[in-house]
Amino acid sequence: MQEAIRSVDTSFDGFGRNGYVPETREAVEEELTKPTDLRVFAIANALHMGYSVEEIHRLTAIDRWFLCKLRALVETERRLGTLGADQPLPRGLLRVAKQQGFSDAGIAQLTRRNEMQVRNTRVAMAITPVVKQIDTVAAEFPAHTNYLYITYNASEHDVAFADHGVMVLGSGVYRIGSSVEFDWCAVRAIRTLRENRFKTVMVNYNPETVSTDYDEADRLYFSNITLERIMDIYQIEAAAGVIISMGGQAPNNIALGLHRNKVRIFGTSPENIDGAENRYKFSRMLDQIGVDQPQWRELAQYEDAESFCAEVGFPVLVRPSYVLSGAAMNVVSTVNDLRSYLNQAATVSRDHPVVITKFIEEAKEIDVDAVALDGKLLMHCVSEHVENAGVHSGDATLVQPPQDLDPVTVRKIGEATAAIGQALRVTGPFNIQFMAKNNEIKVIECNVRAARSFPFVSKVTGVDLIEMATKAMLGLPVTPYPARKQRLNYVGVKVPQFSFSRLQGADPVLGVEMASTGEVAAFGRDKYDAYIKAMLATGFQLPRKNVLLSVGSYKEKVEMLPSVRRLYERGFRLFATPGTADFLQEHGIAVTALEADKAREGYGLQEYLSSNKIDLYINLPSKNRFRRPASYVSNGYRSRRMAIDFSVPLITNVKCAKMFVEALARFDPEAPVESVDYITSHRTTVLPGLVDIAALLPSTSAFGDATRAAVCGGFTALGVNVFGSDGFAATSDQHVAAVASAGRAKSFTDFVVTVAATSSNPQTVAAVSSDASILFVSFDKSHPAHVDTYSTVSEHFRAWPASSAVVTNASGNDLASTLLLASLHGRQLHVTDVRSAEDLDLIDLSRARGLRVTCDVSVFALFADRLPREAAAGLGLPADTQALWSRLLAIDCFSVGPIPAAAARAMNAGSASSGALGYQVVLPLLYTAVSEGRLTSADVVERLCAAPRRIFGLPDQPDTYVEIHQDRITTVPAKSDDAQWLPSLADTPVRCVVHRVVIRGQTLFLDGKFYASEGAATTGRDLSHVLRAMSSGPSGKQFAQAPAMASALGIQTEQVRRPTSSHATPTTAQTAAPRSPSVAARTSVPPPSLAIEAETPDEAEASLASPLEPRAASAVPEEAGSSVERPLPVTRLADVLARHGSHNPFYMQHVLSVRQFTREDLHLLFAVAQEMRTGVQRSGGVPLLAGRVMASVFYEPSSRTASSLQAAMLRLGGQMFAASSETSSVAKGETLEDTVRTFGSYADIISLRHPQPGSVQGAARFSNVPVINAGDGIGEHPTQAMLDTFTIREELGTVNGLTITLVGDLKHGRTVHSLARVLAQYKNVTLNYVSPPSLGMPSSVKRDVSLRAPYVTQVEYTQLTDEVLANTDVLYVTRMQKERFDNAEEYEEIKNSFVVDNSVMRKCKRNMVVMHPLPRVAEIAPEVDTDQRAAYFRQMQYGMFVRMALLALVLCRNF
Repeated sequence: MQEAIRSVDTSFDGFGRNGYVPETREAVEEELTKPTDLRVFAIANALHMGYSVEEIHRLTAIDRWFLCKLRALVETERRLGTLGADQPLPRGLLRVAKQQGFSDAGIAQLTRRNEMQVRNTRVAMAITPVVKQIDTVAAEFPAHTNYLYITYNASEHDVAFADHGVMVLGSGVYRIGSSVEFDWCAVRAIRTLRENRFKTVMVNYNPETVSTDYDEADRLYFSNITLERIMDIYQIEAAAGVIISMGGQAPNNIALGLHRNKVRIFGTSPENIDGAENRYKFSRMLDQIGVDQPQWRELAQYEDAESFCAEVGFPVLVRPSYVLSGAAMNVVSTVNDLRSYLNQAATVSRDHPVVITKFIEEAKEIDVDAVALDGKLLMHCVSEHVENAGVHSGDATLVQPPQDLDPVTVRKIGEATAAIGQALRVTGPFNIQFMAKNNEIKVIECNVRAARSFPFVSKVTGVDLIEMATKAMLGLPVTPYPARKQRLNYVGVKVPQFSFSRLQGADPVLGVEMASTGEVAAFGRDKYDAYIKAMLATGFQLPRKNVLLSVGSYKEKVEMLPSVRRLYERGFRLFATPGTADFLQEHGIAVTALEADKAREGYGLQEYLSSNKIDLYINLPSKNRFRRPASYVSNGYRSRRMAIDFSVPLITNVKCAKMFVEALARFDPEAPVESVDYITSHRTTVLPGLVDIAALLPSTSAFGDATRAAVCGGFTALGVNVFGSDGFAATSDQHVAAVASAGRAKSFTDFVVTVAATSSNPQTVAAVSSDASILFVSFDKSHPAHVDTYSTVSEHFRAWPASSAVVTNASGNDLASTLLLASLHGRQLHVTDVRSAEDLDLIDLSRARGLRVTCDVSVFALFADRLPREAAAGLGLPADTQALWSRLLAIDCFSVGPIPAAAARAMNAGSASSGALGYQVVLPLLYTAVSEGRLTSADVVERLCAAPRRIFGLPDQPDTYVEIHQDRITTVPAKSDDAQWLPSLADTPVRCVVHRVVIRGQTLFLDGKFYASEGAATTGRDLSHVLRAMSSGPSGKQFAQAPAMASALGIQTEQVRRPTSSHATPTTAQTAAPRSPSVAARTSVPPPSLAIEAETPDEAEASLASPLEPRAASAVPEEAGSSVERPLPVTRLADVLARHGSHNPFYMQHVLSVRQFTREDLHLLFAVAQEMRTGVQRSGGVPLLAGRVMASVFYEPSSRTASSLQAAMLRLGGQMFAASSETSSVAKGETLEDTVRTFGSYADIISLRHPQPGSVQGAARFSNVPVINAGDGIGEHPTQAMLDTFTIREELGTVNGLTITLVGDLKHGRTVHSLARVLAQYKNVTLNYVSPPSLGMPSSVKRDVSLRAPYVTQVEYTQLTDEVLANTDVLYVTRMQKERFDNAEEYEEIKNSFVVDNSVMRKCKRNMVVMHPLPRVAEIAPEVDTDQRAAYFRQMQYGMFVRMALLALVLCRNF
């Protein structure tokens, strides 16, 4: 029960006393008698109020057994509530509480402690959870499942923990704003990890994670995404680390907590995630990098809200500052709307401020999904919203790639995305939302995690962004921008799915608050095609006849007018509300008006809607006010609700209405099914039409069967030889004409007729070269047409036109002689059906000597080892095919050749036409070799398409392509014709299935079915008359040796070939040991050449291209996913200084008092400190001060300030030496001035602390090097004040508007003296001074604050009251400084006046911090250290970064 309640929302502590149901009998019994989502909370409050189990049973009819269990929880809650913060937690009670499901946070709340204190206590008591398996077989058999859960009601684990896997956090509960999209991201991350041999641990408790694939992760914990539970699992599993960026907002909410508890987070640092989620930090970062954003302000008073709206102008976007996913957000357009919203939706106060942002009307909203590595973009995809800005991205219609964005806008978005990724040092996924208008862009927000659009974008682009992000986070090799080499030939559109019919009374209008409960995506030829498919998929019904229009504003009436005219011209009958009807009739559109009130009989709006006379209702409200309750009874609301309740299709957004009308006008229900209309589970690769230049037909009548089989195998062009068993051969003009005539009548493929050379036709054959442009010289005596002597060959070479092709099947000595004759006659020669390695070597040698010779090898010669041994030997095929494979680069083309027909004859196999054999198994055999790593897809395309067309001058075939399912495993049926002569096909699975073949836009083959019939208009064309002059072109070897040529055709050379994937390695994911993420190197693979077909990211990768360069307008869709190159230096100090006017106010200046510096100076210091922090985190330091020396001169004890300055100098590459009053000549009577002069001779800078106020300022006058005041008695401590201010900004985002309470010895506390003066430079700050009466803040300090900032409120207290604590944002505690007291008794009397412990912390805000300059004595109890709000140790770390920045700025004029 406890776990289930917390699973619904992390804000629930569990079953216990709560504020969701008032503790009155009326309210409680109302909820008990009527089952609602609040009933369980009512039961808890009823038990606390004293209701008996019997009474609750009578009111609820819930079984008494369950109620008794719930009563036990309440009894434990009461026992825990009796414990004070100073009382120890009894071990027995703590164990019972954990066994009953109480969380650490819940126990902490009840016992007045903090969560980490409770955790540390129970761990010290050895009260830790146990991992158990979920029994999925009902105890009938031993359970061996990866389903796990955490419990305290067991004594031992069910599993061992030796895997040290990577944890992936899911999204948790399903709700609006968090759904299956995040599960997809988490599962894709898991798959990527497993493919790379990492063990995996998924933590998620919604059932969708495993509803279909129970074994996706090695281990799956059904558990809440809370700090406590994730730390439990992390420690039990001894996990290698945690991926938090795949599960939406829930994991991000605990990122900082995990980070601060030393949990290893893969990907972007949680501190940088906080930099994006804290609106103050993010806004400040955008200003620093020069990226624009809408004006905004966080306000805590009604008057301030109205004043800001008056300043920026309406409309504005208003939301409570504590919400996520658009909850309670709204656009308001008037002062009255603002007051109404604030009264209804928000309680404006310091605890609950509202954020008001200037809303830009008519702006385009744009989503960017991106992946980065160390801040450098690896991939980014731009998607545009159909609706204007103001509709939540989860409800918006998304188009990818963008179709209507200006290239300038796309370029600016790319630059801004790169800048933001770099500034946040993103490693992994992130999403940015922009708004654009008139080519000006502004950032709405940035989420450093996967967004709900990642699955959609990944599927549209064909690039798995989550796989890329996972590899980047784990340090695995990843290639930037792995895109296709051609632009997408389709568009993806995602539309929302709403459930308004199940939400009684909800107004179905789109706004900034998310309302959709799902989404549907579709592909189409253009955005309209994809949009209408997606709408149909949501259940939206297309209108048949009647369309109702109600358009509110005049502007939208004008905008909708062309769309309405299209409906009218398409024959739809139009109805409209009176105002809309008048407008349309004025513009010449016939429309029938329907009245909402007092309608004429038969013309009532409600009547038409309720009787389903309307097929489509387009209702465009005058403005999107915040969603109204059902009691609101405007005509527009009532008609919209009626449309929903009567299932009338409804559109309420003008942009969607226009797009739907245009899509409807273009919709063709009879359009043929194409590749953009579906998606498969297999990898679909699109190839150009294939060419077999050496097709042998047994007769002219075989044209139909042979070309049908060729089409089914993906071949769209053939070079045809006819050698009939009756002795027929194309040896004369009559024979050639007969072959051509038969082809034109029966061929389904394009074809080229080949004329055969004989001893009798050397003088006549040249006359037919225009009709048969290829001469075939056969040495095969079994052919009815062949040559017997080399002299005949020589005669043919002399007679045949030089521009026409000559093909021969010569081998051995015949080949050598023919090559010699070709050389003597200067002929180009193509050798077909090469079967031996010796012949290939001879051809290669001839090429080396300058002979223009090309060749092809039958695919079946490469796979001769699959033929029966006797058959292969009888055909003269080599027993070892490796000799041919090793000479692959010498092979120009692949062919089918005569082997299938010869093998069938030798084995007496099958009755099919011999000309039809072999074609349908060519691609399966070749792509099996691709999967084995022996070929690439580009090799196949080069040798079966590009090379034959290039060599023989074949023209391109427009709109001709072949779609294959490249990875699909299949077995050729044993009864098929090809399995008869190649029986191994029936025994051994192969890869690749031809899915579709299209010739000149006509689909001839689809999913195993041939769609053309012989006798109908055939698709084949005779190409003999249109061949270009024969050209040998470069060989395959020459292409492989020339990367530029290889890139042109997609041949992957050694220089660019990707490393073998994990699929191709001998060691499988199941047998290999898990990899350690700590040893994985982050490397980038150089981008290979672009593949010819639209391959998947594993095979086709695009080179980097920067959008910083001008692009043509036509490149917009491409640019939406193009690369952005930005240098990623270790530091960006020069940029930081440039943004502050390139003026360094600290250079060679003494740092003596905070009064020297303005707020702008401090902001420069803080910006440099941020860079120092990054440099230290990346490489341990920023070596700017190599060769510089600092003298550390401290006349008072110091550990933190002295050590911090020393560490800062060392991390900057400098050196330091130290001196004190005991070790310097001061002991001999040397003056401070002389000491400073002396050390100034040795050092470049001096850090000086002295007990006398003003002494450092005096000494600085005698120093010839800069002096830093490290504390001068009770005077000032400027560097401490600087780091304190930096800490406040880092922890809370801003200083403006905060209440800062300074507690302790304020009289002697030099840290608070300086801090108060710094804080006076910020706006609307309240300073509370809490101290004993004798140790109050000096009047000089208060006077300085008043003079510098009259708007800063200063209030003095002698007690740390509950009211002060409740309003405090920063509780700054100082120690009572014993060394400042003359009287020890006085010190002892007041030393413990203010002690901050858990009881004090319970009275403070949840979002506040406790700070202390340290050292502490007893003013902060050690128990507070584990509170997340305790920032004093983080404050020390921030201090080093600030002092690094200060030293660098003082000693360096620029960077």
